Amino acid sequence: MWKNITEVPVEQNCFVCGVQGEGKLRLFDLGFFRGSRVLPLYECAGGGTRVYRVKDTLIALRNKDAEMISVEEAEGNG
Repeated sequence: MWKNITEVPVEQNCFVCGVQGEGKLRLFDLGFFRGSRVLPLYECAGGGTRVYRVKDTLIALRNKDAEMISVEEAEGNG
């Protein structure tokens, strides 16, 4: 089932299905493109930002930017 990446629980692997909206080229450059495996690691203090593991790199994204990323949850955890 496709969903917004901000809806994926922490520590649940997922795969990028698509990126929409202004600024998508920047997200592509960061590794958020179709088929990329992404792991939401934690939410930053104060809220509004989450840290994701993409291609062995940790990337912090504001939720308003992350909402442009559609994902499908991978089977199983971690």
